[in-house]
Amino acid sequence: KRRGFLCDFETSESSGLRCCGSQTFEKLDILRYYLEIFSKAMHGKFTHLNFVDLFAGSGRCRNREDMSEENGSSLIAYSLEYGFTNYIFNDLNETTSQILLERCSRIDKTRLGRVKILNVDANLRIDEILQNVPKEKSLSVVFIDPNGLDIHFNTLRRLSQYSSVDLIINYAVLDLKRNRKNYEGINDKADNFFGPTKWDELTPSDMYAAYKKSLHDLDFEYLEDDFE
Repeated sequence: KRRGFLCDFETSESSGLRCCGSQTFEKLDILRYYLEIFSKAMHGKFTHLNFVDLFAGSGRCRNREDMSEENGSSLIAYSLEYGFTNYIFNDLNETTSQILLERCSRIDKTRLGRVKILNVDANLRIDEILQNVPKEKSLSVVFIDPNGLDIHFNTLRRLSQYSSVDLIINYAVLDLKRNRKNYEGINDKADNFFGPTKWDELTPSDMYAAYKKSLHDLDFEYLEDDFE
């Protein structure tokens, strides 16, 4: 996540907390539940079990409503009992990534050799990120949770070319609701997000259905959601 989304205050642990609402914490609970089941079920079945976080952030979140703190997606994956053989944590901001790496070290120094830190644009340089993912006897979870509509559909198309990849995507509906008028103008952010979908002609629910169909057309056959 960009530095501008980090909280400005200090904590006993260190600086570098992402400010979030309660819904983010619910999302993280769901992610933890899924990854616990996934990592345990797949343990020992693949030579390489990979966790790729395209927007990794600093690893910790603070709830702006009640000031509670929780591990973010990257540290949730890193802290699992069964864990992954490879962790690829990408973030545009090098300072944020350094904070994340220090937090990983405090959790388990023995796993640090499995961590690859990248600071690249996940859309423009997705091939560079994927070069760090083993291709043989490999299964990957790619977690995609930007702050808004910051993942391009062409990036998902590139990921779909890997046969053993599970995608977890945060469909950033709030960004669309808040900025729809801007995106219907000269801003191409939503166009890049939706790809082939003519999103500006659809209702929000129809947009989501069309987005799922586009993912299905990329051969992601099982699509689970909780969209309201």
